Amino acid sequence: MPHMLANQMFGCNRKSEASSIYYGIIQGMKTHTALLAALLAASATAAPTQALFFFDTEEYTDPKSSDAIVSIANMLSEEGVRGHFAFVGYLAKKLVDWRRTDVMDALKPHLIGTQTLYHSLHPNINEKTDIADFDEAYRLAAADEWLGIGMIAAALGREANEIMCAVMPGPSHSYVAFYLYADMGIPFFGGCGPVFRDGRHGQIWYCNQRHLPYSAEGAGGIHLEHFMYPAKDEEAWIAKQLDNIAKLDTVTFYMHPHMAIKAKHPDGFNWDKRNMTPYGKWVAPPNRDPLKTAEYYVRLRCFVRRLKTDPRFEITDCQHLLATQKPRVAITRAEVPAIRAALLKSLAPVESPASWCVADCFQAAVKLLRDEKEHRPGKVYGFLEMPSGVSAPVKVKAAALREAARKISLKRFLPTSIDVGGVNIGPADFMLAALEVLKSGADEVTVEPRGQLGDVKALMPGLDGYTTKGKWRYMPSYEDRYLSDRLRYQLWTLRYE
Repeated sequence: MPHMLANQMFGCNRKSEASSIYYGIIQGMKTHTALLAALLAASATAAPTQALFFFDTEEYTDPKSSDAIVSIANMLSEEGVRGHFAFVGYLAKKLVDWRRTDVMDALKPHLIGTQTLYHSLHPNINEKTDIADFDEAYRLAAADEWLGIGMIAAALGREANEIMCAVMPGPSHSYVAFYLYADMGIPFFGGCGPVFRDGRHGQIWYCNQRHLPYSAEGAGGIHLEHFMYPAKDEEAWIAKQLDNIAKLDTVTFYMHPHMAIKAKHPDGFNWDKRNMTPYGKWVAPPNRDPLKTAEYYVRLRCFVRRLKTDPRFEITDCQHLLATQKPRVAITRAEVPAIRAALLKSLAPVESPASWCVADCFQAAVKLLRDEKEHRPGKVYGFLEMPSGVSAPVKVKAAALREAARKISLKRFLPTSIDVGGVNIGPADFMLAALEVLKSGADEVTVEPRGQLGDVKALMPGLDGYTTKGKWRYMPSYEDRYLSDRLRYQLWTLRYE
């Protein structure tokens, strides 16, 4: 009977050999149901964790892989869940070539994102943007990414301004792409795994984009591909993971749809450090046993239903998050004492009386010194090189700070040092001195030696010491000379939602 019940629940008509997996699923659901009363009582006053589903949609070597997109998209639609399908631009073009109108129809209720033009084909987005000249790197990335979004928009019947999220392939965390995607009007970035996970926040702002780090195994979360290889005690494992991630305000579950059908990723199958087959000669990776694929879809649907009935979670989507996003709070002289006190305690995002990144505070200090009435937070920048400050205490005049403020451009990356009356001080030195002048009206202030960037290890532990050199599918010539360091140098753009 258990497998018959599963057939009724999921519309499946599998052979009897599948009954054991169905039995396990139903038993797990019974245990889950027994927990609901306790969870309802525990979460009566707590805001639910907002849960999103993301799908890195990238396999363009075999049209059969796109069957998984249809199956997953239709399942989510049947469950009343809106997914986010981050498309590689070239895959969108291949859908047109393959006449896959079924894929296009299945995706209509869902949100669409971009995952670069060609994913891991060389030169990929990291290889193109790992150069010293930011403007040139930006131009190269923009040429590809606008082309990719054009392919996605044309194939899936979306306007370019309907692209809700961006994802980069593998560990390709190019700061150039972050700024580009924000400028393109793409409000959310998905992925980056442990690089942007700080253990407290399910979403952050970085380089002007709202980031939704993926939940993955080993980081207190669940990778949806886990359900292809369930744990021995699956119910206990899922319960433990959900207990962990229910502590976050937001969680993003993800998978690669093609992995429901394919046993390997196409790039890893055709191009790695031992097998470097040029594209054009790639072969499709092997298929999974169709029964295993069917079982996976059942487990995935069970997990979706479990989240829907768990009062600690609320399934949502980027469009809803955007619609309910809080307006930014302007910084006036009234906020200066609180901001200065917070930054003296830690050169980190300010969370009270409102949410501001350090770059917001720097911009406010500059504008208020120019006698502007307020600073309305908007686009921010970090640094292209490591900022440096004073090595010994030095006195600076308020008049010299005001004169320096008039010369600072807030439309580009911030200066790594600032000439104040003939003395070079760091950007954090300048900001705190300016805030002191604004707070006290002093004619002269003393600048003390301090760190200028902030504590990367404390604020972004996954980014501390991070490098992509020698990893993933990059060409042997890829050095990561600039990208990872400059990603850290954008720390002043970090803000909590």
